[in-house]
Amino acid sequence: MTTYSVKMRASAAGRHISGAERIVTGGAVPDCVTALTRRALEHPKGEPDEVTVTVRAVDESRMEVLPVLATRNVDAGSPAEARAFIVDGLRRLGVRNPARIWELLTTVTGLRGAMLVDATSGVRLEPDPARGVRVSNLDHASADTGSPGKLHYREAIALATKVTAHPHIIAEVCISDDPDYTTGYLACEGTYTRVPAMKEPGSPVGTRVFLYDGPASEVAACVDWLENRVVLVEGL
Repeated sequence: MTTYSVKMRASAAGRHISGAERIVTGGAVPDCVTALTRRALEHPKGEPDEVTVTVRAVDESRMEVLPVLATRNVDAGSPAEARAFIVDGLRRLGVRNPARIWELLTTVTGLRGAMLVDATSGVRLEPDPARGVRVSNLDHASADTGSPGKLHYREAIALATKVTAHPHIIAEVCISDDPDYTTGYLACEGTYTRVPAMKEPGSPVGTRVFLYDGPASEVAACVDWLENRVVLVEGL
């Protein structure tokens, strides 16, 4: 049976509200379209005026299967404690100015994608800074989406697994732009570390930062891999 990518994007007055993707067999497509549409219409960031759902066949010969990252949790009782953990973790990875990464993480929001940032200079590398790099064509291998409470975790760790599998990405840092979800993460060195209290409850701030450590000549190839390589994540 053919495998399909089902993608949902929702916006209001041109402002991105939500997006999601599943990779499913043909028989699961109708239910998947319904579930993603409902998710768009019930998102806590507001009611969209446009919802687009796209269904495309996937070339299974180009599909890559990756083992899920290990998970650990840290204690952080406030954004200040979360900042200290993230900055220290990035410094240990050799990031030249980790405070700059936290600044980007907490001041840039509303992107459809993520920032791709040079780990040495702190310069953003995306071709279109207003859009960012939109990681796509991925899902967890299980057809079970889990309970609603686990949805953020399952989607985020699948994305982090794909992103950090690229040889030039040394880390990903994320704060959700969902006002009701304050847990973020640092993914690096094969581990996905969940960090609570990354922002104050109710804050709309949120984005992702990918730390790039590679030659400038290979940035375009990295972006293409992140956006277009089909990946399933096992172990969720």
